[in-house]
This record gives sequence, C-alpha cells and structure tokens, in this order.
Amino acid sequence: MRVPRVTVTVEIAAPVARVWRALTVPAEVAQWDGVDPAAVPDGYPEVGQQARWGTKVGFLHLTLHDRIRLVEVERRLASSINVAIMHVEERYTLETTTRGTRLTSDNEVSSRLPGLGWLAARLVSASIRSSMVRFVAHCEASR
Repeated sequence: MRVPRVTVTVEIAAPVARVWRALTVPAEVAQWDGVDPAAVPDGYPEVGQQARWGTKVGFLHLTLHDRIRLVEVERRLASSINVAIMHVEERYTLETTTRGTRLTSDNEVSSRLPGLGWLAARLVSASIRSSMVRFVAHCEASR
C-alpha cells in the first residue's frame, strides 16, 4: 500500500540562517506554529532527542510527539511525529536562492488506525499548508 506524501515548497525572502532559527528554536516555533513546547530538551534539535509539543485542533488539546532523526545545520532536518491517529515522517530541506531561501517540507503520512490514511493525509496537508504561510510571514517580518 502506498503511503500518502504531502510536499510543500515555499520561497522565503530571508537568509538560510534565519529560516533555520525559526525552524529549530522552540520559542520561535511556538510563535509561528502556535504550539506549546511542553517538553523540549536542551540543545534541541539533536539526533535521537524526543520532544513533546502541545497543540490545539478546534476544541481538542493534543500532544505532538517528535523524535529527531537527522540534523544537518542550515541544510536538512528530519523527524518522526505522532499526533492523535497520525504518524508523519517529516523532512525539511533548505536551499539558498537569489531571493533568500527555498524551504521544502516533505512528509510521508500514515494513520495508526487502519483505513484512515486518506484522512490523516488530508489533515496533515491542510495543517502544513497553513503553517507554511505563517512560517514565511514570520521569517520575512523578523529577519
């Protein structure tokens, strides 16, 4: 069975270092993504670390479990995420462009409940697309 994939690429008028900070500093992630860094270890992100982020979807309060799989400073970041019924293998790639930075969010999405992969992919797609709009605005407003 094919795992649904959600890929979003954005162009950001900010240098790679600025984009990396917004992606990896918990206080900044909270600003653009609206999550609460409930249990994020010192030195985040480092390979093997696990973090918990609080989030709200409608009236539901959820915990997002994040395990870091790859860190290449200012180039790539990958993690495994579990939240509610969803499992996401998330990869960010950063590239320098003449305008600033190209950020790609590439995600393999599955459901921990059989038969609901389509729903997980739809929810993750909507979430990523809206968070990338906020992310770009955050990075460009505070270079």
